[in-house]
Amino acid sequence: MTIKQSSSGVGFIEIMTAMLIISIASLGLLMGVVHARSELHALEIKERATEELLNYMEYWKGRIADGGLSPSERAGDPDGDEVYLVGKRGERYSIKARLFYSLDRLNRFNDYGVTDFNRYKLDCWVEWSDFFISPTNKYAGRVVKKRRLSTIMTEFDT
Repeated sequence: MTIKQSSSGVGFIEIMTAMLIISIASLGLLMGVVHARSELHALEIKERATEELLNYMEYWKGRIADGGLSPSERAGDPDGDEVYLVGKRGERYSIKARLFYSLDRLNRFNDYGVTDFNRYKLDCWVEWSDFFISPTNKYAGRVVKKRRLSTIMTEFDT
């Protein structure tokens, strides 16, 4: 009677195949984590920009409602105010944004007749470039992200 001899170990081919499968799965997971992190970062910056924009708009709504606007304030701000969404001035990793506003005086006629109040259309917007998630290429720094709010305000006589 002959007894067949067999090896009960794992061969080199099986180990290499398992390593290949694990490497491909790890690469997929890593790419997913990197993508999720960049999307969360972009969302965080967008949320911070929106908070700054809301604060800026509330400031100008208060100035309009107060009725004490100077002629230069009524002209708007083409240069914008500088704020930092991430970091501070001079830091290596910081995201600078600019806040702008435009103020247009509306006439006294509206859809419901004539009004005795001074009305203004207030447009506020924020612009920024996010260099953290932008790869280095010829378009780096040229993509500007923007958030915009608009409202109509009334100036009350005091």
